[in-house]
Amino acid sequence: MTKLKGRRPLFTAILLVLALSLQACSGGNNGGSAEPSASSSAAATNSTSSAEPAGGAEALKPYEVSIIYFGAPQRDDALVEAKLSEYFKEKFNATVDLQPIASSEYKQKTELMLNAGEPMDLVFTASWLNFFGNVAKGAFLDLDDLLAKYGQGISENLNPIYLEAPRYKGKLYGIPTNKEITQGKAYTYRKDIIDKYNIPIEDIKTMSDFEPWFKLLKEKEPGLILDFIKESGEGMMYETRSNFRAIGPTPNKIPLFLYDYTNTDNIQIKSVVDPEISSIAQAEYELNRSYYEKGYINSDAATTTTEIGDLRKQGKIWMQQAVWKPGADIELKIASDNKYDFVSKVIEEPIVTTDLAAGSMFSISRTSKDPERAMMVLNALHTDPYAVNLFVNGIEGTHYKKISENRIEPIADSGYGSSALFWVVGNQLINYLKPGQPDDLYTSWKQFNDEAKRSPLLGFVFDESPVKNEITQLTSVIGEYRAASTGAIPDPAKMLAERNEKLKKAGIEKVKTELQTQIDAWKAAQ
Repeated sequence: MTKLKGRRPLFTAILLVLALSLQACSGGNNGGSAEPSASSSAAATNSTSSAEPAGGAEALKPYEVSIIYFGAPQRDDALVEAKLSEYFKEKFNATVDLQPIASSEYKQKTELMLNAGEPMDLVFTASWLNFFGNVAKGAFLDLDDLLAKYGQGISENLNPIYLEAPRYKGKLYGIPTNKEITQGKAYTYRKDIIDKYNIPIEDIKTMSDFEPWFKLLKEKEPGLILDFIKESGEGMMYETRSNFRAIGPTPNKIPLFLYDYTNTDNIQIKSVVDPEISSIAQAEYELNRSYYEKGYINSDAATTTTEIGDLRKQGKIWMQQAVWKPGADIELKIASDNKYDFVSKVIEEPIVTTDLAAGSMFSISRTSKDPERAMMVLNALHTDPYAVNLFVNGIEGTHYKKISENRIEPIADSGYGSSALFWVVGNQLINYLKPGQPDDLYTSWKQFNDEAKRSPLLGFVFDESPVKNEITQLTSVIGEYRAASTGAIPDPAKMLAERNEKLKKAGIEKVKTELQTQIDAWKAAQ
């Protein structure tokens, strides 16, 4: 996009000079149809609160709302930006400046932009993108009043549980994307392999249950990677063998602290050096070592950078540990170019945690010159099918064909629509359905959300500042021993014992005590 590329070098030149400015300021201010179809417009008015300005768009001064979001730049970004601007200009005299950032660069670039105080409006953020850390630094605005005045449609459509998670000291700082509110964990299989060998997936509940099937498939299907490991699955081992769930911090995605989610009255934190937790880890480490030695695990498990999705498309993956939600198997099929059907067996009860409920959101930057207009745009992306589908899928006739009222067929190599925007932007439950997705997908998601079990710690956020130095040291230790759980390292029990001793010296018990103290105080205040 011309204007974005034109101004970015000037900003980059001064970026590092300004990078610490925010940290010094802790508070902040708390080719197709040009018009929407009649059916889309009607659907957009289903919400009783459109958040359009009193007196119409002409009552407001022109304003450009910048949208910084998680997604690879696409060839036709400028076309979609122009269409969105045309539409929003009529609604509330706003245009938009779309600023997609590739996933591999997103966290680093947005942290620099936020720290430097670059003027911007809507910013995609998430629990896994240091959302709470940025809130604590004053990067985002308190949204409670803005939501009440200009985001009524969001409140009407979004499950209220969503708005409990992105709060800090009682104030709301993020608006979650309306999608699945939580995820289970599952073993997901290529259906043709399951059918061919009559594998009883109902009986496979932990990794140790795979032994006879790994042995069979190693002989019968030598082209398969039986158990692909790229990163540690250590969080999953506790959940499939016990009621323990992770609670932050989780350096390098390995949980250091866990709690029994079924004990809602007396939440007691355990660390990974606790004998009960350590014994679970040791059993899994030794199992992985056994599988590695037998050739069931990929030989480059400790070092590979290969993405499992690429191997899946090549037909080399028959089973994987995966997150689950209604429609997950169909999404995998689509992501695999429709080459294979998949079937999942859920092995972990889905619960709503703070991290999951805050896993995809937009916040409004403290540097926004017109937060009210930013909220109007965000409200439209949650309530207006034309607006959100234009952003997510592109322009009808140019980037997709309309098959029916709520179903489309993407046009291959069209220049837009291939990214993962559906889970990033607005309200996924009013997105058009794509080939292979069932008609009841979104009603299934709504039911899934409504029936999801709450974590007893939903809404709790750990303030790491009192133990920041200890967490830095713990993170270093975890990184040093990360490969031990992959099976590629001999004598995993010895490695685990060494790791635990170093974690103790690095201050894991001090962090555990601080975490427990904060949880007790939070619980007492509820």
